[in-house]
Amino acid sequence: MVVVLLVLVGIAVQPALAHAIPVSSNPQPNTILESAPAEITILFNEPVVPDLSRIQVLTQAGQALVVGPLRPVEAENRTMSVALPPLNDGAYLVSWQMLSAVDGHTTSGTFSFGVGEAELAAATEDATVIAQLSPLSATARWLTLTGIALLLGLFGFRLFAWNPILTGVDLEPAEEELDLDHARAALRIGTLALALVAIALALIFIDQARVYDLLQPANFQTWLGTRFGTLWLMRFFWIAAIHFNLSLFVDVQNGRDELRGWVWWAGLALTGGLALTSTLISHSAALPADTLEAVAVDFAHLLAAGLWAGGLVYLGLALWQARRLPREARSWLNLSLIINFSALAAFAVGVLITSGAYLAWKHVGTWTALVGTAYGLALLAKIAVALVAFAIAGANLLFIKPRLHAAYEEPDGETAARAMKRFGRLVRAEAALALLALLVAGILTDLQRGADAPLLSDAPGRTVVRQTADDLDVQLTIEPALVGQNTFELLITGANGEPIADAAEVSLRYTFLGQSVGAANGDAEMVDNGRYRLQGSYISLVGPWQVEVSIRRPGVFDTFAPFRLEAGLGGTIRPLDSGVRPLEQFARFMTLAGGAATGAAMVLFAVGWGFLASRAAKSEWQLMPLLAISILVFWLGASQLFTFFDQEYTPAKFLTNPVLPDVASIAIGEQLYAENCIACHGPEGRGNGPAAVTLSPPPADFTSGHTATHTDGDLYYWIMEGIENMPMPAFGDRLTTEEGWHLVNYVRRLSNQASQVTPGALPPAT
Repeated sequence: MVVVLLVLVGIAVQPALAHAIPVSSNPQPNTILESAPAEITILFNEPVVPDLSRIQVLTQAGQALVVGPLRPVEAENRTMSVALPPLNDGAYLVSWQMLSAVDGHTTSGTFSFGVGEAELAAATEDATVIAQLSPLSATARWLTLTGIALLLGLFGFRLFAWNPILTGVDLEPAEEELDLDHARAALRIGTLALALVAIALALIFIDQARVYDLLQPANFQTWLGTRFGTLWLMRFFWIAAIHFNLSLFVDVQNGRDELRGWVWWAGLALTGGLALTSTLISHSAALPADTLEAVAVDFAHLLAAGLWAGGLVYLGLALWQARRLPREARSWLNLSLIINFSALAAFAVGVLITSGAYLAWKHVGTWTALVGTAYGLALLAKIAVALVAFAIAGANLLFIKPRLHAAYEEPDGETAARAMKRFGRLVRAEAALALLALLVAGILTDLQRGADAPLLSDAPGRTVVRQTADDLDVQLTIEPALVGQNTFELLITGANGEPIADAAEVSLRYTFLGQSVGAANGDAEMVDNGRYRLQGSYISLVGPWQVEVSIRRPGVFDTFAPFRLEAGLGGTIRPLDSGVRPLEQFARFMTLAGGAATGAAMVLFAVGWGFLASRAAKSEWQLMPLLAISILVFWLGASQLFTFFDQEYTPAKFLTNPVLPDVASIAIGEQLYAENCIACHGPEGRGNGPAAVTLSPPPADFTSGHTATHTDGDLYYWIMEGIENMPMPAFGDRLTTEEGWHLVNYVRRLSNQASQVTPGALPPAT
């Protein structure tokens, strides 16, 4: 048994990524080549199955070209290539479909390229990758997880909750019969669990055969050679081994002695092997780094989920069957079951939560991916269902268990009857929710993991914003108004509506306001009278942005028109004042909070878990592993809090500039700068004011690019509170909050201007 498990780990745990996604290609997407390429080459992030994959090339009219056979470029089967026939000038569409050798998922996609004079829009504008959810595959994974959970519950409940109660106890005939009846019913559920896993195997084959014609012996043999196909075949072995273990060595007709001993431990070990085959084709087994660690955690997560969810089914069955016992015997059995199962379930839930947090960190990665991808939303749904189930378990532990204790000592059976009835209902509800969580988990395991998946996209559209600056009216149109490649078109008119066509330079500066990541600049070209256009992926992150248009005309000072925009979770770029959705606010706050939020949550969980552990454990040996979970989580949470406050936290971390740097704000800021700052920092912000020579260290030079590395919140805090051990004083007693932000806007303008124009072009401070 152990040897087989080690062989499984050795052949299957190798670094790769879940779902085959292109890393690079030659030619690159959306490029126009001077001469036709001889081949198409695509590098994927994980091994694929060449014999069951394809690359096609289509002309602009949709005609498929005759290309060479798909061949691997290297031994790992990550780079695929096809030879091309001679190509004429024009646009071409590359269509590919790959079967992952790791987890059996199919991905497909397209991208375009051109030869000579070509219009790529006729083919496709962007590279597209599709990793669709397969209903058959998701159903198969759900049935597999449910079957494994029922089998783990069968053996785990009998070994850790049921048998310890009846061992060494003289039983009444009704109690002995209940022991046998519960075993008969449990074994029937176990047989059903094996059938569910077998049905899942059939569904997997049907799903794969639809695409790859596995009825052909050559294709089937190739498919079995993949990790996914090999483990699919090995599951038949585990199903047969578990079935023979129960059918050959457990005969309830021979009495209660058949319900104890090595057979049940062997069944638990065999079920662990079956569970391992699921883990070895999971997202964890496909990670490029920390693969063994992730597989071990994933395996523990699956075992814990199975013991908890499956054990609840058999606990509910036992409570229902025990209704025929006399009141006193029934009270004793129910109380004993809740005592034993509480310790087992508490340990399983503790492992489930801690391992689940690790897996979420590995497979989701960011708060934006958690609330903005299909994988993340499915994970949130699973968490929501599990939390309700955990709440029911907590109610049983904190309220029903003490009542059963009290009722057992009372001569009046009414209180005990009510407590047992309520306890049974809550257990059944918890079991139903646990099985529902397995359904969501089946969908989750078939989705592309959040760390790799694209955000759920909104439909393309157009965003139009307008700003009056000096004597100009500036209208900015963004299309398709989605994160990524966009066309930014400016319509610049004068006070009387006449187009401005004499601008020497029109540039746009893009600044992400969510955190300090620097700024990007682009120069727009005039395409018509008063119309200027710029194309590019300048808005590339979800969150708040500022786009500042700089217009240089002969004979006048530069004109600046700032716009505040919000790139939503679905990618839509919209005006910031249109509001931020709740999930976007949550993702933004949690991203800013970083280790502070997760660390605080972990510390609170550790404290609460320690309290629950003391209620769930009935002995010191049960309490120790439960407290070990609490201590581990507390240490991890405290470490995150320490790291956040030691390395990441600044007093202005959560401050957001509420004042748009428009003409009015800049004018106010310029006046405040002249009154308070010019003596040290100089009229152009270069740190060369008349008082600078008396200061050590010298005042900051705003034109050196230093301010671009800090958020507006940092600048505001330093202005209002000063800088410790520096000659920078605090102005909080002289300036109002709004004035402080106006001053920040003007300091930022000085810095931005210096990066775009020569010092002589800066407008003098008044």
